[in-house]
Amino acid sequence: MANFCSDCANLDTKDKKTDGVYKCKKLKEYVPANTPSCDKFEKSYSRDWYEKEKLYDDGKAAANKWSGKEISILVPIILIVLLIILKLFKVV
Repeated sequence: MANFCSDCANLDTKDKKTDGVYKCKKLKEYVPANTPSCDKFEKSYSRDWYEKEKLYDDGKAAANKWSGKEISILVPIILIVLLIILKLFKVV
């Protein structure tokens, strides 16, 4: 198996932003646990295989969720498309 943040000793599982997104001690930012390892990777021997897999799966689930930023971009686009359609049919 490839190395991911879930396998890294620098992933601080006590400092989490959301489920699956944790603070990296070396990068000093929050990363999903399913992120591929970086050059600061240090193998974690304190976590067992099951815990690493759970962290990875939680990170994958967190990466698949929509954030508020994506929705705030999507709503204006939908409104503009709707306005164009209404203008074409001369409803507005």
